[in-house]
Amino acid sequence: MEKISELFLKIYPIEGVTPKRRVLLHNIFWLIMFISLWKSLMIPITGFYFNLASISYLIIVSAILFYITVYLVSPLWISKHKHRYLLTTIYVGIFLTSFIIIFNIRVQLIFHYELLKRVNVNSSFLNKFQNKFWFLVEPRIFISYILKTILYTLPAFFIKLIRSLVKNYSEKKQVEIDYLRSQINPHFLTNTLNNIYSLSVTDDKRNSDAILSLSSLLDYVLYESNQPTISLEREVCFLSNFIELEKMRNTKRLQVNFEVEGDIHGNIPPMILITFVENAFKHSIGDLYADCFIKILLKVDDKLYFEVKNSKSNLTTNNQRKTFGGIGLANVKKRLATLYPNTHSLQIENKENQFIIKLQLALI
Repeated sequence: MEKISELFLKIYPIEGVTPKRRVLLHNIFWLIMFISLWKSLMIPITGFYFNLASISYLIIVSAILFYITVYLVSPLWISKHKHRYLLTTIYVGIFLTSFIIIFNIRVQLIFHYELLKRVNVNSSFLNKFQNKFWFLVEPRIFISYILKTILYTLPAFFIKLIRSLVKNYSEKKQVEIDYLRSQINPHFLTNTLNNIYSLSVTDDKRNSDAILSLSSLLDYVLYESNQPTISLEREVCFLSNFIELEKMRNTKRLQVNFEVEGDIHGNIPPMILITFVENAFKHSIGDLYADCFIKILLKVDDKLYFEVKNSKSNLTTNNQRKTFGGIGLANVKKRLATLYPNTHSLQIENKENQFIIKLQLALI
């Protein structure tokens, strides 16, 4: 479904389709249908003009059936309109009337211009065929033409069905992404504000620098992270500001190393990496006398490689089942699975004295 959705959205985007483009796409579809019916239904003995009249008739009545059903009848039942039964009956009547009128126009064209003069046809059949009330005389012919019209309209209905399924799938996917992102942002902001508070109560001179870093972080979280993708350079800057803010609070107990290798280019989904860094700071600090470290490596070649290693505090080691794999890590796993289905690699190693994550994904 994922691949079908991506292919369909490239041809017919769900959003942002201008009326001009929509009309063009619909005209292209009916043109393709006309060519397909011409190739499959053309009868050489009847001549060019008879085939043109017959296939044009099929395309016109098929289009009328499609647009009445999709744009007039279906919305009534989806919205549960109170007059849907009456209006549906009226629309069906409009279609049948149009069907009969167009059929008779076709018949009159064929016989007025003698388009069947090269074909030997039974005279009694011709008399019935020319009768404007033929459908009362031969109801089976009327039913057969209705069924043919429905059959020839099926491709249009099929495309409309796929579009609806893709739209529902895309909306569901976007809702899930927005939900996961909304869970990440408040959690991150709460932790950052706690960091600022811990500096302010001690009247630390680094407080002003911390507030400046927070301002940059808030600008990113509140405004830039709402975009589907962000430049990798901006994401790295965001990580750097966050790391510097955390280091202000933990310089005496924690050694932090953040390395960036390669040409920083391309785009990634915003805030896809911060959870791993945030978890590293959260779980690496414990005993005041223990050696605490965080090593972060971001490497770019044809893909993005991101590795975070952090020491495990005594508290984490003694209660690791409760502290590791919490809501933040679970959310980022779901988000990666949604944004990079089967195209990313995430390895998590929970060792005795350190915690390691290794992430690899393609740049957008």
